[in-house]
Amino acid sequence: MAQNGDFKIFCIGSNLESYESLKFLVEKKCKIHTLITLPSSLSEGVSDYIDLHDFCIQNGINVIDTRNVNSKETVEAINRLKPDYLFTLGWSQIFKEEFIASFSKFVVGTHPSKLPHGRGRAPLPWTVLEGLDNSAVSFFKIDTGVDTGKLIFQREFEIPKGTYVKDLYDMVAKELGLGFYEIYKLIENGETIHLSDQGNTGVTVRGKRTPEDGLIEFDQDISSVEKLIRAVSEPYPGAYFYYKDQKIIIWEVDFDLEKIYSGTKRQILKKGENKILVQFANGTLWLKRPTQVDGRAVDLKFFKIGDKLGYNVQDEIFKLKTQKNND
Repeated sequence: MAQNGDFKIFCIGSNLESYESLKFLVEKKCKIHTLITLPSSLSEGVSDYIDLHDFCIQNGINVIDTRNVNSKETVEAINRLKPDYLFTLGWSQIFKEEFIASFSKFVVGTHPSKLPHGRGRAPLPWTVLEGLDNSAVSFFKIDTGVDTGKLIFQREFEIPKGTYVKDLYDMVAKELGLGFYEIYKLIENGETIHLSDQGNTGVTVRGKRTPEDGLIEFDQDISSVEKLIRAVSEPYPGAYFYYKDQKIIIWEVDFDLEKIYSGTKRQILKKGENKILVQFANGTLWLKRPTQVDGRAVDLKFFKIGDKLGYNVQDEIFKLKTQKNND
């Protein structure tokens, strides 16, 4: 049986999930030797980035900064410390063979879906968009594929109706901490970690998402729009539309229970407390907590009942063509 200190565990991560699970492991007195992370100077464009350097300093955890874990410099820095295991708390890069081989035992990968369903990118937004009522955090022995390694176990959880992506984030972070702690105890006690193939039944692979995918389309059905707003809310960039040549971000949404107002698509029908009622293809939605791009709240006086949000593409093209012909 291995005694505490006979193995060297690294973690890797730089987001909210990483912080919550690393904090949980530290609270449970797990000995984490090193965190591989992204420095704040390179975090631009990472919507859910968390700077973990101060936390590591406070808890005596060594840090290796990197943008590319597969770089020669990063692999050499890891090899000098001779680690045994790596716990992947939250990292989007695919690990190459040389990086994986830096750990004498193996690399524990995680993915917040019931693998083999939901391999690939942006798992939490896609989970909301797909309207799933349950999911899992899968723990597996990482290989060079995309979420294809042999499973250690899966921690399943229910997703309440109307869940926002931040709530889902919190659920996943909790399961990550509990799962990694379970694996840590297996290692500490010298117990066998059993692995099982994922199989090929039910495989799905999700694509990358960008901030531009948060554009609210007014010719969509209200169910799709409602899920989009919940899927890209904090900590992501948010859903958005254009109005009076400004980009407006929407962070919350409600279905219209009264259903007594109707109008043409894109039209503002009513204003409430920090929200506007807008017509979509098959009904109306309350768009809530509008802000400017810089995060400042939008005064509801800015919105005029009867106005239409977004752009009418054909009218805009006509204006541009007319302007060009007149120049």
